[in-house]
Amino acid sequence: MTTASDTTPAAELPSLFRADSLAEQAYRAIREGIATGLFTAGERVTERGLAARLNVSATPVREALRRLEQEGLIERVSARQLRVVDHSADTLRELLLTGAALRAMEARFATHKITDAALDRMAALVEALASEREMDIPERMRIAREFDMEIERAAHNPTLRSMILSLSIIGQERRARYAESLWLHPEAGRRRVQGHRDMLAAFRKRDPDLVEQVFRRHATAGVELLLDDLD
Repeated sequence: MTTASDTTPAAELPSLFRADSLAEQAYRAIREGIATGLFTAGERVTERGLAARLNVSATPVREALRRLEQEGLIERVSARQLRVVDHSADTLRELLLTGAALRAMEARFATHKITDAALDRMAALVEALASEREMDIPERMRIAREFDMEIERAAHNPTLRSMILSLSIIGQERRARYAESLWLHPEAGRRRVQGHRDMLAAFRKRDPDLVEQVFRRHATAGVELLLDDLD
């Protein structure tokens, strides 16, 4: 039996390039589709249908779906069919708050590893976010992401980073909408910038307890703002 997802035009999902693992690209494409709402909660999908939409064989899609099953984003309903897990609002909040806690732990691990040069780069990024010059939402998101990446690189804990990514179930489209809403409210934007400044000050003190505390407070506040925006 053909499902609605099997007949959806392939243009909805990005074409894959051969330079990287097709299984990895399929995983990212399907995961982003779930996070952005391209696949609705409870929607049934098949390996064959997804392979056709991604213009690849079933093998990389099968590997991607296996990972998504392990992450609790996809569940199998029969030998050939799977469906997107319908997370409740409470479960979504719990998953995102868990991710925030793990990111705070990652920041803790970075405290004594991060270099003064990295902290100086982070300071410049914060000042760029705080500046009054015209800046579009993608640029603001890029700067905030680069701040976080300095911490990730310093922590250098691939296992923990993999756990964090497995809980990142809100896609870029929704995050962009959140960012746009945030910067339309100057006071909320200023609080986010101050949160970055507080994190930077904690890192400069080389105090892992303080870094974890400040980062967790900032990340948790971000989750609550994001969830409020999605309600």
